[in-house]
This record gives sequence, structure tokens and C-alpha cells, in this order.
Amino acid sequence: MSRRDVVLPLIVLLVLMTAGCTAFDASSADVTVENSESSRYQMTVYVFEEPVGAGNVTFRVTNETGTRKTIGFAQLETGGPYFNHSLGKEWNATERQVAVPANETTTASFGAWEPSTAIVYVFEGADGRVIRTDFAECASGSLSHTFVFSEGPENGYRTHCPPAP
Repeated sequence: MSRRDVVLPLIVLLVLMTAGCTAFDASSADVTVENSESSRYQMTVYVFEEPVGAGNVTFRVTNETGTRKTIGFAQLETGGPYFNHSLGKEWNATERQVAVPANETTTASFGAWEPSTAIVYVFEGADGRVIRTDFAECASGSLSHTFVFSEGPENGYRTHCPPAP
């Protein structure tokens, strides 16, 4: 058996395996919530199916007097208190709710996410009041977010969006 008879099938096998991997390589977005507080939270994630800017996203909310109204994304966290939120326009977006128990870390993955499309995170306290929001986009094939609820300096938000190839 010649060297060529051995090497050629190996190269063909390697090409087929690599092509199969890239053909089925799905983009993913992962979110981790580290909650070291004694309060539980509800996270609603909206994964948009088309590019959208934060300034275009609106929500239907209920204010503290019980009035239902439409507001922009920027007002959702800062203009409240607001409760009972939902997307205010017909968007092609997948909605997913994730419970964040007290003193626990929760991770969720969103395989349907496509690079350059947006993800909106809305956190509600135990009373249903919107307490934190975030808007994210990433042009690469993977995106990860970490939200930290803590009394310490680590409280906040981190994101990782590798550069697009």
C-alpha cells in the first residue's frame, strides 16, 4: 500500500468531518445570573429574529397607578416603577422566562440566536417591578452575558462578544 493510498482517504475524511461540523455549527447566546441576594428574580429574555436597535424597541407596561401605556426601552428601567411588561410592537422575537432563585446561580442558553440580532433582558423583582434591563448585540457566532445581583462591588453586568471572523 502506497503512502498516497493512505493519506488521500485521511484527507477526504478530514474534509468531510470539518464540513459537517461547520454546516451544523449553530450560533448560541448564553446568560448566567449569579444571585447572592436573599431575593428571587424573574428574567424575561427576548431574542429578536431580525436586527433591531434599542431605540426602536417599545414595551407595554403598567405603572404604579394601574395605567397601561407604551414606553421606549430606555424608560423601562429608569422611568418607573413599571410592572407587567410585554413587547409593545409585533416583533419577530422569541420570549423566554427564567426563574432566578435567591442565593443561586442560573444559566440559560439560546441556540436560536443569530449574530447581529438583538437580545433584550428584563429582570423583575419578587413584586413584579422591573428592576434591571439590558440590550445586547454581537456580530460573532457566540455571545455570553453574566448578570450579578450582589451587595458587593461585583454587582453588575459582564458581556463577552468575541470579534467576528
